[in-house]
Amino acid sequence: MDFSGTDLKTRVIDRFGRTFPRKIWMDYSRQAVRQGFDRLYLLLSFDCDTPDDALAAEILDAALHQHGIQRSYAVPGSMLEINPSIYKKIAASGAEFLNHGYLPHTQLQDGVYRSTTFYAAMGSGEVVQDIQKGHQLITTLIGKKPAGFRAPHFGKIPLNMQKEIIRPVLHDLGEYYSTQTTPLDAMKYGPVWWENNWPEFPLSGSTSAPYSILDSFSYLKNPAERKVTPRYSTILKHTIWQLQDWRICGLLNIYVDPSHVIDDPGFMEAIRMVCDLGISSLTYTQSLEICAQEPAE
Repeated sequence: MDFSGTDLKTRVIDRFGRTFPRKIWMDYSRQAVRQGFDRLYLLLSFDCDTPDDALAAEILDAALHQHGIQRSYAVPGSMLEINPSIYKKIAASGAEFLNHGYLPHTQLQDGVYRSTTFYAAMGSGEVVQDIQKGHQLITTLIGKKPAGFRAPHFGKIPLNMQKEIIRPVLHDLGEYYSTQTTPLDAMKYGPVWWENNWPEFPLSGSTSAPYSILDSFSYLKNPAERKVTPRYSTILKHTIWQLQDWRICGLLNIYVDPSHVIDDPGFMEAIRMVCDLGISSLTYTQSLEICAQEPAE
C-alpha cells in the first residue's frame, strides 16, 4: 500500500509499524487469542477481475487443492459470465465464492487494465443493485448462495457507506460477513473486526510493513505486464516464516490476483512453506466457526 498520498497521521502510523513490526504483531496476536484463535492460520483469497485471472486460477487452484489449501474467490459477476465452466469446476473442488458485485472492476485501455467501478462515486441505488446482481449471479452459476462480500478496491469504501448501505443489503440477501478493509483495521481490531455483531475481515500486512497490504497488485512489474516482481514472494515467504517464529496467533489474510503470480515459482514455494511449517488454512466461513461471535468487553 502506498501511503504517499495519505494524511500525516496515517504516514506516521505506517512508519511506526515498519520500525517496531514485532510489537505491532504481538499486540495483534493478543487480540486474536481473545477472539478464539490459538495459532496462526492462512486465509487465502483470490480476486479474479480479468479474463486472464480465470485461466490462471484454474491452474493454481488445482495445485492448491492438491496441497490441502483452503481457497476463497472474489469474482465479479461479469467475469463469472465469461468463464462459468472454470469457476464451476473450482467451486466443485471445495473453494468458497464471495459476492464481489456484478460490474467489471477493470477495463482494458490501450493495452493496460484501468480500475473502474468505485462505489464511493456511485449512487446508493447503483451500489445496492450491483451487490444484488452479483449475489444472484453467483447463486445461479455456482449453485450456492455466497455467504460474504468483498467490495471493489480495498480501502476505498467509506465506513458510513459500509454501515448504512452495504451491510443492510447483505443482511437482506442472507450474507453475514464482509472483507473490504485494510491492515490498519486488522492491527486495531484483530483478525475479525466486530461492529454491531457484523464481522469484517481486514486484510493483513507483512512483518516488515504491518500496516501495508501484502497483495500481488502492490508488487507488479508495471501496469501493462501485470506480473509480480520476485520481491513479492520474498516478502511473502519471510512473513510466513517470521509470524510462525514469533508465534503469532490469528489470520494471515492475504489476497492475490491469479494472473499476477501464475508465472512466479516463488508463490507456490510460499504455499509449500505453509505446509512444511504445519500452518493450517481456512476459508472465511471456517474462520467464523472459531470466532463465532463478538467477544465480550
